[in-house]
Amino acid sequence: MDETLIALDLETTGLSPEQDEIIEVAAVKFQGSSVLDVYQSLVDPGRPVPYSIEVLTGISSRELREAPPWPIVAAELEAFLGPQRIIGHHIAFDLGFLAQKGLALANPAYDTEELAWVLLPRLPDCRLVTVSQHLGTSTRPCHRALPDAQAAREVFLSLVDKLQQLPPSAISQINQLGRAWDWPLAPLFQDIERSFRARRQIAAQALPRGITRPAGRRGPLTPALLPQPLDIARLTSLLEPGGILEGAFPGYEPRPGQVQMMQAVAQALNQKEHLMVEAGTGIGKSLAYLLPSLFYSLENNVPVVISTNTINLQEQLLGKDIPELLRALGLSASELGVMGLKGRSNYLCLKRWQALLHSPALTRAQARLLVRTVVWLNEPTCGDRSEISLAGEEALAWSWIAAPEGGCPGEGCPYQQDGSCFLHQARQRAEGSRLIVVNHALLLSDIARGSQVLPQFRHLIIDEAHHLEAEATEQFGFRLSIWQVLELLGRLGGKVAHDTPSGFLTELEIDLGRSIVAWARRRELRQHMDDLRREIREAGAKAERFFDRLSKFVLQHTGETGEYERRLRVTRAQRAQPGWDGVEAAAQELGLALGKIESGLDRLYIALEGLEELEDYHGWRQELVWLGQTCSQLRGQVATVSCPEPETVYWGSWNAQEGVTTWCAAPVSVAQILERSLFSEKDCVVMTSATLSSQGSFEYIKGRLGCEGARELEIGSPFDYEASTLIYLPLDFPEPDHPSYQQAMGQTLVELCRATGGRTLALFTSASALRATHAAIQSPLSQAGILVLGQGIDGSAKQLLETLKTNPRTVLLGTSSFWEGVDVMGSSLSLLVIARLPFAVPTDPVFEARAERYQDSFSQYTLPQAVLRFKQGFGRLIRSHRDRGVVVVVDSRLHSRPYGRAFLDSLPRCKVKQGLTRELVPQVLKWLGG
Repeated sequence: MDETLIALDLETTGLSPEQDEIIEVAAVKFQGSSVLDVYQSLVDPGRPVPYSIEVLTGISSRELREAPPWPIVAAELEAFLGPQRIIGHHIAFDLGFLAQKGLALANPAYDTEELAWVLLPRLPDCRLVTVSQHLGTSTRPCHRALPDAQAAREVFLSLVDKLQQLPPSAISQINQLGRAWDWPLAPLFQDIERSFRARRQIAAQALPRGITRPAGRRGPLTPALLPQPLDIARLTSLLEPGGILEGAFPGYEPRPGQVQMMQAVAQALNQKEHLMVEAGTGIGKSLAYLLPSLFYSLENNVPVVISTNTINLQEQLLGKDIPELLRALGLSASELGVMGLKGRSNYLCLKRWQALLHSPALTRAQARLLVRTVVWLNEPTCGDRSEISLAGEEALAWSWIAAPEGGCPGEGCPYQQDGSCFLHQARQRAEGSRLIVVNHALLLSDIARGSQVLPQFRHLIIDEAHHLEAEATEQFGFRLSIWQVLELLGRLGGKVAHDTPSGFLTELEIDLGRSIVAWARRRELRQHMDDLRREIREAGAKAERFFDRLSKFVLQHTGETGEYERRLRVTRAQRAQPGWDGVEAAAQELGLALGKIESGLDRLYIALEGLEELEDYHGWRQELVWLGQTCSQLRGQVATVSCPEPETVYWGSWNAQEGVTTWCAAPVSVAQILERSLFSEKDCVVMTSATLSSQGSFEYIKGRLGCEGARELEIGSPFDYEASTLIYLPLDFPEPDHPSYQQAMGQTLVELCRATGGRTLALFTSASALRATHAAIQSPLSQAGILVLGQGIDGSAKQLLETLKTNPRTVLLGTSSFWEGVDVMGSSLSLLVIARLPFAVPTDPVFEARAERYQDSFSQYTLPQAVLRFKQGFGRLIRSHRDRGVVVVVDSRLHSRPYGRAFLDSLPRCKVKQGLTRELVPQVLKWLGG
């Protein structure tokens, strides 16, 4: 590029231009690969710099006191910049900061973050460090202005090279889409297109070049006529000293618990029985179930499905555990047949993508999503949503191009006919695969919808099985918001941009106008479409009225204000309250309006019969089927407002952050559903997790899941917890509901973390308590050189954990997801603080309805559930044989209530001490050797 550009970066004391100050400025003037000039200066902010910023940047307050003030730097910077175009990573932040400080620049700008967002759709995030590492640029960002400006320059040049490698047709499509909103990158893409046109390179493509058709596929597996039992002794020999696996894995150590679990899984497969295994940390349970599953599948030519709850474990199995096992055994993944499979909505539908691409009107979110998918589809892809990083409005817009739950043309679809349909490819691969890795959501949704994605299978491994009930609750219930109704209406024919009609009816009318359909039939079809448009407008108004009345009822009858959400369980008593009759009346009106749309779709379907002159005749009729099914489903959910189903709990939910009200339903119990549709249908189901038993019993979890007949096996962790783990219980600590508890919590954490130098994870059960503690301890610990990070305050969960691993002088405050899945080995995490026992919120509608089914709800339901959660939290501390640490539980109920023993009895045998709070720090230091 011949244009002279300037890469700009600032370092600041925080993220608020109104409250924070600039502490460093750097700019690099360049033309192509040549650097023409550089400007760099520290800036005296006139106040101390927060410790977290000193740690992040390495800039001390002492250095800044000797730097020039902002007015001098501003004048120098403005002269250096001149009128040149500015580039930078998230440049709007820098320009906004400059404007707030009195330097409002009129220079045009390119944002390298936005450019990376377009051209690198697979990246998990577009932070400068992530992008530069991916592109392999020479300068690494380090939260200093000059290196970051230099890194942004190199990233920009590398991304422009990548942009020029896109097919000309892709550039043209992106420029068409860029007109849907005021896109700052538009001039750059237009320049590239002009250069292509000058070289006569613009040409249409039938499909993006990344879309491949499978070269031959495996047919469905043909099971062995007579089941071949596993040779358990032979499998055991593979895990023993001197076995194949010892030679294949460096540092391999035989584990008796792993052998015991493997033998139990093999026996369950041989004897066609269900098995529940609690395998403690360090057992190596993945290998223990993969080995027998693999050999059983090979010897019987049947698929074995493995289901996980989290994406992390699914990716670990597919990307690490299974490939390593196959290499050790000398097997090929392609020959064996191993694949990960997702639900239908995770796959892009090329037919719907093309339809949206050529839509006459697009929302900003739709246009932005299409821009990224144009690039994505020009790379080799399986069309899986996980291959493209989506968030916010783009994630919501995905549903417009996702494979629909119903209404797929099937063999009538041209993309299925030519083999490019992503969902069809995935299903074909699954039919010939022996190990199929899925998540609980797909497993249960496929059961609920009648096996639309998974091939027939009789053998199932459920890892992270303690999440199965919660996921079943989601899949067998529903959540209905106004956005789902409006999305359907928009798909049909709502006005989505610049008051321009779009959607199915508009696209059908365009096709009709291009066709040779007789005038009389056209008039009939247009009359049906006009009738539907009136019914759509009426349904939109009815939807707004219903959700408005439901919102007012929920807010009026919820006693306390939730942090983010207020939930009201709608019982028989609530239905007798004043105002509910208005909610029911509005729901009935909405139901009638949706019924009219459904009838109108039926009439249009009949009117289209035989009109094969239409370009996409079969596609239109299949789309009508899907739209009708969706409309019927929404109408059925609305009907439950006045006609509730038995054995179902209903509630209204108001989200304070989004201002959105949702009508929700869930089965009171999923046990019978799972027993009928899962356990009685499979020959063998193995359920495993590190936390399935409570006080040495599996009865609670077996009752919740409906698998009372499953064989049980509890295998303790191989770690020596008595030697590695101290549990300290302060006897004089205030109870969690006492007014002095929060102050005591803050003081105790400050004293503890000063003594240990950080290395701490504190687990909370509410975001408000976490925020209060974060505010109380941040300043005193920062003064001691210890970084305080809070979930939901200081970055993503992944970023926070990486900081703890790389900078042990850190205190990490977490809630919700941090009670499990955190895996920090070594001395970076030596202290675990549990703020409160993790009892469920008693007013949660589903919890409340389920608790009512027990004679002694606390002992039979509330307590076992909390114990399992407590075990998950405890498991965050010791992750290897070499780890050593202390667990401090500052909930006095653990020793003051009779039920406290249940929590301690469910843990591995540890060293437990009780004492005064003032003795806590000396005991912790003594245990850690400090």
